[in-house]
Amino acid sequence: MDFIRRSTSDIGVDLGRPSIRSAADRRDGPRLTAAGSLLFAWHHEHEHPHAYPAMDVSENGARIEVSCLMPEGLTGLVISHQPSGVRIDRPAMVVWCRAVRDDHGILRHYEAGIRFF
Repeated sequence: MDFIRRSTSDIGVDLGRPSIRSAADRRDGPRLTAAGSLLFAWHHEHEHPHAYPAMDVSENGARIEVSCLMPEGLTGLVISHQPSGVRIDRPAMVVWCRAVRDDHGILRHYEAGIRFF
């Protein structure tokens, strides 16, 4: 994906971040921090695309910030990256979703892991 390879000044991709791979990590390439958002058209409401802040992106998927719990297995199409305007047009699926809480246990938001096909 072109926006991943661009310089930091173009869209805020952190190319200096070390790649740490855990035993559960299935991605083939490095996970890169990406400023901006990803636009999705979920199959259950494909006529109303939604943009989500992208926390990091790889060739095989992304981690996005969402306001509610997303069910595992939810499918759709990842359309593009904003603000770069790069078209992605790949089928996608939610593979995990978890709550993110502050130090006092108060829910801040959710994060969802997305796999691109």
